[in-house]
Amino acid sequence: MTRLFLLILGVLATTYSVFSQEKGFLRGNVVDGDNGEGLFGAKITLQDNPTVGALTDFDGNYSLPLAPGTYTFKLSAQMMDDQVFENIVIVAGETTILNATMFPKELGVVNVTAKAKRDGEVGLLLERKNADKVLDGMTSQTFSKNGDGDLSGAMKRVPGVTIQKNNVFVRGLGDRYTQTTLNGLVIPGLDPDRNSVQMDIFPTSLLENVAVYKTASPELYGDFTGGLVDIVTKKFPEKKTTQFSLGIGYNPAMQFNKDFILYNRGNLDWTGFDDGSRKLPFNPRTPIPDEVLVDPKLQKLTSSFNPQLGVKSKTALPNGSFGFLHGNQLNFKEGKGGTFGYNFVLNYSNEFLFYKGFESNDYLKNTDKSVTTLTRFVTRKGDVGTNRVLWSALGTASYKKGTNAYQLTLLRSQSGESTASYRMNQDYNQNVSTLVENVLTYSQRSLTTGMLSGTHRIGKTRVSWSNALSKSRVYDPDFRETRISVTDGDTSLATGSGAGIDRFWRDLNELNEAFKVDFDIPIADSGKWMLKTGAAGTMKWRDFSVYSFKIRRNDISNIEIDPDWWLQPDNIWSSDPNSPNYRNGTFVIGNYQPANTYEARQNVYAAYAALSHPLGNFIKLNYGVRVEKAAMYYSGQNNDGSKKFRDSLTLDNFNVLPSANIKFELNDTMSIRIGASQSVARPTFREKSIAQIYDPLTKRTFNGNINLRQTNIYNFDLRYEWYLSPMELISVSGFYKRFDGHIEMVSFVTSPSNLTPRNSGFASLLGAEVELRKSFVKEKRSAFWSKFFLNANVSLVQSRVDLHSIYVDDQGQTEYDMRKNNLREGETLKDYRPMAGQSPYTVNAGLSYEDQEKGTSIALNYNVQGTQLTIISSGRVPDVYTDPFHSLNLNASQKFGKEQRSKLTLGVNNLLNDRYALVYRSYGSEWQNYVAYKPGIEFNLKYSFTF
Repeated sequence: MTRLFLLILGVLATTYSVFSQEKGFLRGNVVDGDNGEGLFGAKITLQDNPTVGALTDFDGNYSLPLAPGTYTFKLSAQMMDDQVFENIVIVAGETTILNATMFPKELGVVNVTAKAKRDGEVGLLLERKNADKVLDGMTSQTFSKNGDGDLSGAMKRVPGVTIQKNNVFVRGLGDRYTQTTLNGLVIPGLDPDRNSVQMDIFPTSLLENVAVYKTASPELYGDFTGGLVDIVTKKFPEKKTTQFSLGIGYNPAMQFNKDFILYNRGNLDWTGFDDGSRKLPFNPRTPIPDEVLVDPKLQKLTSSFNPQLGVKSKTALPNGSFGFLHGNQLNFKEGKGGTFGYNFVLNYSNEFLFYKGFESNDYLKNTDKSVTTLTRFVTRKGDVGTNRVLWSALGTASYKKGTNAYQLTLLRSQSGESTASYRMNQDYNQNVSTLVENVLTYSQRSLTTGMLSGTHRIGKTRVSWSNALSKSRVYDPDFRETRISVTDGDTSLATGSGAGIDRFWRDLNELNEAFKVDFDIPIADSGKWMLKTGAAGTMKWRDFSVYSFKIRRNDISNIEIDPDWWLQPDNIWSSDPNSPNYRNGTFVIGNYQPANTYEARQNVYAAYAALSHPLGNFIKLNYGVRVEKAAMYYSGQNNDGSKKFRDSLTLDNFNVLPSANIKFELNDTMSIRIGASQSVARPTFREKSIAQIYDPLTKRTFNGNINLRQTNIYNFDLRYEWYLSPMELISVSGFYKRFDGHIEMVSFVTSPSNLTPRNSGFASLLGAEVELRKSFVKEKRSAFWSKFFLNANVSLVQSRVDLHSIYVDDQGQTEYDMRKNNLREGETLKDYRPMAGQSPYTVNAGLSYEDQEKGTSIALNYNVQGTQLTIISSGRVPDVYTDPFHSLNLNASQKFGKEQRSKLTLGVNNLLNDRYALVYRSYGSEWQNYVAYKPGIEFNLKYSFTF
């Protein structure tokens, strides 16, 4: 793929030199000041020669090739005030940017005597101001100013948005209620069991903007509640740009740490691909003979396994990254033959992580209700070393001519993560044993997406369509877990003490097909009445399989504690009577288990109609309905065959989802918005299954729930906005949501390490948001202070679930009854508790400094999300909460060299050196760690050169 892209770029570069001889370009974007959207059909011409000019496309962009010189331009559009721009200089081989905002005719011709440039942030704020929905977002200029290389860091500055492990949470709501689209079309991510796509696979250098919709509208997907994140890629670069970047990262707790561990990996791990050395060495359905049969085949199969089972001391090198960007816009026959734009971005990173003292524990409430102290069930503590490789390639090709435009987007993202863990496992439940554990894992994830879209103007009707085909894969080859029991210095593999050696292979493949078509139909000459209608569909197919095996030995006491001892040739079981290991060595057991394999598919088809229009001079309405038909099918069975599904229909819902948004324009700078809508949240394939998925690092097992149903949600929003200036804003929002069937994660009653999803009955939340965007510009202040900008937002949310509405078994017992039966002495029980996955508050604050003339940019950003209930109590198992993580990050960049083409960026992450922790909380007891580790402070240095 890379060679093909480089060949295309070479051809395009040659073409560019032919069509741009000795000329410069005037390019820019024209925005309709009435609605904040790109203005189609505006014409920019030479003041003294109207025959030389260009028209804006669907997004308001234009491109005009001209000979070098100084010109005066006239910008005109139907029913808009004309604008004149004087003294605009065109330089041979360079691009001059001229952006503008046009308003309905009132003032006549506007003369502009200097180069006009509509700031990117101003443009998005204008779109937000005039939108008929509650909308937030960021632009490419904001990314640049804050030094963000990918969306993972950039999104933290959007009001009410937080990032957890590179996934988006909006208004404190979990991933389930956040939808992610690319250019308006839903795509899966590197983890297809999440709604939100991993943000760090998108380089900000190729993005036009990111919009976060917080209220529903019929043209938006119906399965989001917290927010819909739409990532928009650049179509037509304003000028030819090529950029290279190199980065290096250092974390004192990780790099060159003498305690760092990993294992001998594959030769291609640096590419994000397994080289085949971890591949299962035989057909997964090959019958493995029982040891008592003395079959020579058992020896052959056992010997075929990779013998490495133990962690190794390694050196964690500094983290490294590489980036390449190239984009251009070509005008064929000076625009008469159409305009072609292309972009290509390749990003690569290779990082080493080390968590010393990583904890994963299980605690229970004491059987004696007078005792409030939590009882240790199992504790695990040790070190974890990881090498993570991630690369993504994103290319776009766009063509427009007249009233037609087309775009092709290709995305490939690949990650490979090898991890080694060495820890001590203390079981306090039955056998009071100590286990020495070595865990080796590798996870390979990939996403390949091809998207084709088009936009056409038929009369006054705008027609847009898009189609995307995506393939996701999560491949976990050869997870290896060794648990050796140690008692008074003696080693044993006695399974009764929890000892054992397990290996498994897991493979998930998912294919996604998504399409949509939209019609924007003006139904009044003024253009202010608009009918929007269209249809969409998403189809998914999944194939999931797990193959597991166990390593055993007849003599379980005469063993070495070194895990690599087990599969050495001299220690493998033999069927040869003359061998010293005759019927007494290491051998493998395990056969195909139907419960570890399933297939699933889902179809969601939708149609919508919406009407937007003014009501009087100060009220704008947007209302309509979306209908969605969703069906899920499942194929699988349990091991004994008592439960069998053969493409069985497990979910069948027809949803009518109305929505309405009202905007009251109090004056030119103030407005009030009101929104009401209905939406849904559907269970994932993994959740709505009978699969059991084990994580050897945390020792947790996820158990599917085939009886899950979709969640129905009712949403109400209120927002006050005051636009102090084109870049300054104060907004105050309130929102209320009611959930029927909110899905939460619950622990098993007698096994705290087993988790399953469950519908929770009735839940609701009431929240408020405050946002401030303020510059320090004051007439009496110095130029120094005028370069500072403050961006801060706070969300406060109170959620509650009715405990009487949640049934925990088939006998009618409610969660209220279960909690009441396990109260400690002196403990009281309320009728409500918080929603799982909902944070009570989020805080995002950023202070930035930018001196464009000197090329200096500094940004300090703080983010935190409040304590959230994560796993629901069940019987004696306490509730698990996620502690707040206080993230304070600094980015500073300096441009230098000729035309400031070189840029050096310094980043410091986690300045407060906070830790990630999930904890057990119970009445009267000290909080205990469920999972806890410290990521440390990371320093990053990146150099980029643009030419």
